[in-house]
Amino acid sequence: MRRAEHNTPLNVQGDAELLNAVNAGVLLLCARTGAVLEANERARAMLCPGGDPPKLAALFPGGGFPLEDLLEGISGVETRVRGAQGRSVPVLLASRRVEGGAGGLLLLTLTDLSLLRRAEARYQSFFENVIEGVFQSTKSGRYLMVNPGLANILGFDSPEELIAHFKDLRSQLYVDPADRDTLFRVLGKAGQIKGFETRFICKDGSTRWISLTAREVRDPTSGELLYIEGLNIDITARKEAERALKESEEKFRHTFDQSPIGASMVSLDNTFLRANEAFCRITGYTEPELKRITFDSITHPDERGESLRQYDRVKRGEIDSWEQDKRYITKDGREVWVHLSAGLVRDSAGTPLYLLPMVQDINHRMETERAMQAIHAEKERLRAGLEAVFRSIPDAIITVDTDMRVIQTNRALSEVCCIGSRLEKATDLAGVSGSCSRGCFSMLKTTLETRKPVFEHRVECRTKTPGKVVVINSSPLIDQDNNFAGAVLVIRDITRLADLEKRLTDRHSHRGIVGKSKVMQDIYAVLDQLSDVESTVLITGESGTGKELIAEALHYGGSRSKGPLIKVNCSALSESLLESELFGHMRGAFTGAIRDKIGRFEAAEGGTIFLDEIGDISPRIQLNLLRVLERKEFERVGDSRTKKANVRVLAATNVDLMDKIRQGLFREDLYYRLKVMVIQLPPLRERTEDIPLLMGHFISQFQTSFGKRITKCSDDVMRLFMTYPWPGNVRELKYSLEHACILCPGGEIGRAHLPADLLRFEQGLPGLGVPGLRAPSRAATPAAALDRPRGHAGLTREDVLSALAHAGGNRAKAARLLGVDRRTLYRNMAKHQVS
Repeated sequence: MRRAEHNTPLNVQGDAELLNAVNAGVLLLCARTGAVLEANERARAMLCPGGDPPKLAALFPGGGFPLEDLLEGISGVETRVRGAQGRSVPVLLASRRVEGGAGGLLLLTLTDLSLLRRAEARYQSFFENVIEGVFQSTKSGRYLMVNPGLANILGFDSPEELIAHFKDLRSQLYVDPADRDTLFRVLGKAGQIKGFETRFICKDGSTRWISLTAREVRDPTSGELLYIEGLNIDITARKEAERALKESEEKFRHTFDQSPIGASMVSLDNTFLRANEAFCRITGYTEPELKRITFDSITHPDERGESLRQYDRVKRGEIDSWEQDKRYITKDGREVWVHLSAGLVRDSAGTPLYLLPMVQDINHRMETERAMQAIHAEKERLRAGLEAVFRSIPDAIITVDTDMRVIQTNRALSEVCCIGSRLEKATDLAGVSGSCSRGCFSMLKTTLETRKPVFEHRVECRTKTPGKVVVINSSPLIDQDNNFAGAVLVIRDITRLADLEKRLTDRHSHRGIVGKSKVMQDIYAVLDQLSDVESTVLITGESGTGKELIAEALHYGGSRSKGPLIKVNCSALSESLLESELFGHMRGAFTGAIRDKIGRFEAAEGGTIFLDEIGDISPRIQLNLLRVLERKEFERVGDSRTKKANVRVLAATNVDLMDKIRQGLFREDLYYRLKVMVIQLPPLRERTEDIPLLMGHFISQFQTSFGKRITKCSDDVMRLFMTYPWPGNVRELKYSLEHACILCPGGEIGRAHLPADLLRFEQGLPGLGVPGLRAPSRAATPAAALDRPRGHAGLTREDVLSALAHAGGNRAKAARLLGVDRRTLYRNMAKHQVS
């Protein structure tokens, strides 16, 4: 110990050892001047490591305690002193005056409280953050202190709210008063209780299961009870799991007892533990009787050894379960065939508990199998006859195994197939080469890979006989045990039928346009005449009659077929956009023109441009178009340079252009320039003889797209299609058949597969194509059903409202239902003030 540079009056032997033995900082001061005379090691470490202790005036921040107060004596006062590096240190201060020296001495004791504060902070942190509920209560059970965890468990926002809520814990907190009384009785007797399970009432009135551990805390001197402290753990989830497990066990017992399948429990030493009613009924024993015998004793001697061997394998863990057809010997000595399915039941640790055999009475099945054996002999007798039929079938037949090796062929194969004579038994078809394209074999390979049939696949044979067409059907080959054993390929020569179909197709269609009626045959003749000329053609007709197909036939059937065919829907664009779309524009020609753009006329150079809905273009576009038609030249928007147009122009409309001319909406000179040649397409209702042909054409397309085999339409559907007025023409017919092919799983299209519009017509409800239309009588013709006017001038307010209602507010669909373009519909909506 370093002594201060003052003459110390302390003359006590061993004073250094005495001061250092104190578990606190000790300062010895002059009672007269307050100068520090001595300081023990703890005081120096606290106040001035490596230096001299501070003077009394500098010891306490803000002046601290006067010397006079300290001399009077202070005991256990919490304050702060200025420690090392000027930090403030919390201390418990005590002072007393002692004898010695001139004027006496002052002894100061400074107990460092910082460690105590940290311990208190850690305790407080644990108390507040632990998720379990911690509490202190009075002897009567009233809460003194609770942590947030307990408040959260019981649904309170804070510990203060919880303490305020439960003023009388004995009457308010516990669900069961008996639990409350038991808890306090055990506490009073043993002083503690562990893992006591009870239910507490939460703030919202609900209850939660709690595991409670508590003990009494008493004064160590007097033994007086200070408080009760404890821990509450929420075990509601565990209790719910236990309840669910109990319910599951009860359900299992109920299912076990009530199951129509015989069920039993067999112990590891082969004795019966339980058996349900069905098992007792099968064996003829009661459950008590079964418990007195062993599992193998009721088994027929012929199967007893196998049953015991399999049970031993299950117990050793070699297999999880086994199945066996076996015979039981009933109580009255009868033999009963059963199908046994047995498995070992284990606990969660994997320890075997018992065997669970489940048996079904299969006496009827065994009798059936014996009958089947008798039938098998008859089948063998018939097989010889079937082989004779097999050899006599005119279609070529090949059966192969799963490796595509030939099993059997018939006599017709060498006549139908060019390599049929080479396909002997065991021939590997994968290695066959020659002039054959092996298209038949690819279908056979598909069946072998997918194990699914391939129906009616056409192949044109590449043999020495040109134009030979065959139809292939490939099906899985199933053996007598119902196992997949290969495939069967049937090849039918349909060359004559294909030639006939081709002639009929050529006769009834023209470049993708289907129709055999006289009016369509006349149109085909006109198309042949117009294909190689440069004249402008105007195509007219109602919406959905196929005007775009006519344009394609004119383009691809003529000298410009190698050039582009550019299509423009004139009603879909505004005037400014249509002008730019047709003729192109220069950069900066208008707002948004950030680069040069070529128009449709430039894109169609050397080919054809098809202007659909030509009747909807504005007067300014009409003037520009007239210039192109007359001079074969145009300018881009924003460009003064003239460009030549080597383009054939085809136009189409579904409105009366002469009526537009009379209204001043269409230029007469442009009209006559467009109608150099006019092709007027008839509505479908005026060529009903083409409806069956169109139906077959579309069904063929859709069944290929959807991967279905649809044979035909029912008579009711065909009759409806022939009488329906088809306001949407061929387009409506196509989409109606597409709807039907989507819904039809295969086979025949019936009424249930048709759109609602057609069924509504059939039922005599208002139609959609012509508002107010009802189904005609059997004597009425389709044309007679459409006597009402269809132009925009003939649309009434009721027509527009009805179409919009049936279209669900979709104006484009409503326009198609009315057979007009959208602009015409918009004008009629404005005219009749329909929003």
